Amino acid sequence: MGKITEKQFGFIRETSEKAKEAGIDIITGICRTGLDEYLEVIYPGFEWIHDKALGAINGVNYKVRPDYRCEGYKIIVEFDGLPHYSNPEQILKDCKNTKQYEELGYSVIRIPYFIQLTNKNVEKLFGVKVEIDLCPANISSLAVELRNTPAYLCVDGIKRMAKIFRMFPDDYVVNMNYLKSLNSPLAGVDYLEYWYNKEE
Repeated sequence: MGKITEKQFGFIRETSEKAKEAGIDIITGICRTGLDEYLEVIYPGFEWIHDKALGAINGVNYKVRPDYRCEGYKIIVEFDGLPHYSNPEQILKDCKNTKQYEELGYSVIRIPYFIQLTNKNVEKLFGVKVEIDLCPANISSLAVELRNTPAYLCVDGIKRMAKIFRMFPDDYVVNMNYLKSLNSPLAGVDYLEYWYNKEE
């Protein structure tokens, strides 16, 4: 009989099914983990509704479908993949949806694809200290092979990325050091560096 080992956590995907489909990251060898699996350890016992319309609230029918919603604690968690940084229409939609969720009384947590759920980042994003080891720290989330670097983003997406990286300076340093080491125009280092240093 095999030894039972503690679950390993890795790069985030929206669901455990999508994480399983994506498999192990070919660049780092790190597994992928669904946001649903992270939420189980961040908020044990919470009931989550995944990808379902908000429905009728105060006589108004809302068709917007957050990734994860906990009605008991009025929390919405959204995973923002690459299109949330490469498509300006999606960026505007995200702003509109976040405002609408907050007006309806929800706390909203948005998780960008380039900020991994390390123990430190979970504490910052969710205000929860998790005792088990989550995603390994100090590993770049951005790679030319994945076509998810600043070079592949729209201008508003790069600005949005820079703003978020300012909240996670350690992640910025790790990702920038890796991108600079590639010495590739497809890394988009200059774009991100410009907006990171330009905005307040």
